Amino acid sequence: MISFLIKHKKSILIITLAFFLGSIIYIGLDAYHRGSAGQLAAKVGTKKITIRQVDRLADEQAARMRNQGIDTDENIQKLLRQQMLAALVSEEVLNQAAQKAGLSVSDYEMAVDIKRAFGGPNGEFNREAYVAMLRGSARMTPAEFEEQLRRGKMADRFRQTLFSFYKLTPAEIQYAYKTQHGDLKNFDENKKEFIPQLMDTKMETAQRAFLDEFNQQVEIKTYLQD
Repeated sequence: MISFLIKHKKSILIITLAFFLGSIIYIGLDAYHRGSAGQLAAKVGTKKITIRQVDRLADEQAARMRNQGIDTDENIQKLLRQQMLAALVSEEVLNQAAQKAGLSVSDYEMAVDIKRAFGGPNGEFNREAYVAMLRGSARMTPAEFEEQLRRGKMADRFRQTLFSFYKLTPAEIQYAYKTQHGDLKNFDENKKEFIPQLMDTKMETAQRAFLDEFNQQVEIKTYLQD
């Protein structure tokens, strides 16, 4: 795994992507699997992402926005579809990269997470209630849910590992501030606000670099049009 990370160090590998994915991975559990039938929205290597998957995620997100009093007109719906497609493609990229890096999620970790999420008030776990809840509210089988949960944890583990490898150095921060402002005047006063902005910019550049590099090895095709 270390050799894989070192090989891709110059690209910094996908960090910005993680911030968006963090809010998406676990909300799309049923959409991701129940979209096996339908037209393709994208392919990452041989992995297919269908329009049905994208639409289900977009519909769920639109419902959340409406519950918050936000109008979701046709333009918003189109934007949501594109965002959800990007999220699904990105998750697949993360998972394939995680597998290549030798990362894994153990059955024990899965069991702990499921018990924590579905356990009763005293910590007891009722499998019959668990199955019924999945079939009723998410319309998923336990196998489908658990596979998607594992994928989400894999993606999260990969980006957290990468995040730990890359930091902004003091010299890099000062150089960027001076380049942007012309000098270091008021640097101490503004650096707390400036550093997160610089990190976002660095990670966005890293994301594009990684996706370009990944796409040279694994073909990414998108078909969704609005």
